[in-house]
Amino acid sequence: MVSGLTSVGSMFAHHPQFVVAGQSTATCSTHGEYQQTKYQSGRVTKCPECEREREQQRIADEKAAQLREAAERKSKLIDELIGNSGIPKRFLGKTLKSYQVSCKEQQDVINDAKAFLIEFSSPQGHSGRCMTMLGNTGTGKSHIASAMALCVIKHYGGTARFTSVSEINRLVRESKSYNAEYTETEIITAFGNYDLLIVDEVGIQSGTDAESRALFDVFNARYQNMKPTIVISNLNINQLKDALGERIVDRLKEGGGLILGFNWGSYRG
Repeated sequence: MVSGLTSVGSMFAHHPQFVVAGQSTATCSTHGEYQQTKYQSGRVTKCPECEREREQQRIADEKAAQLREAAERKSKLIDELIGNSGIPKRFLGKTLKSYQVSCKEQQDVINDAKAFLIEFSSPQGHSGRCMTMLGNTGTGKSHIASAMALCVIKHYGGTARFTSVSEINRLVRESKSYNAEYTETEIITAFGNYDLLIVDEVGIQSGTDAESRALFDVFNARYQNMKPTIVISNLNINQLKDALGERIVDRLKEGGGLILGFNWGSYRG
């Protein structure tokens, strides 16, 4: 083993790249004098301080490039998540801050929405409690719900999906055709796994047994997975119970679930 090392050392000792031809004092315009070494190959050492600074700059540039690439990947992922979120185009630029507050009740809703979102930053994850938005059209329910979905995607790195009762029922119905791309189980599982699901137009459904069962399966999957759901409806609470059934409404209220009334005039005039 020693002889092997010796032979390797001997090989380097006779290589012009490593054989010292001479040493002298050189002067760097930035750092002053330094010991310069010249090798038989003609290679001459440069100012060690300059070399150290260049290496530090190289490392810093490399790290900055990695950060830029990571930011670009995150940006592309956010764009992809937003593109797949189903959020209506009209609401893609909405934020909670851009919601026009003109009364205490509206500010209370905004405060509830912020508290709901903060749970996504918990190390244990969101509590899974739900939020129900009830009120007339034009009162800002979709605005606030969309803003919350965008916040989950952009600021908490989560997934969010804006859907409707009719879309859920349509997808489940189509899954039963002979050439369906997805099975009913896969659709229920997908809706059950989004970090936040927004279900709009609750109450606009025919109320058939098949539709009720599909809707319950989605809500139950999310309940089991402790995933929060936001329900949007123009109904009042009693009408909501009739539309969804007691089992779903119980899940919406469990664990501190909020039922918010949008009892003010329409922005649309």
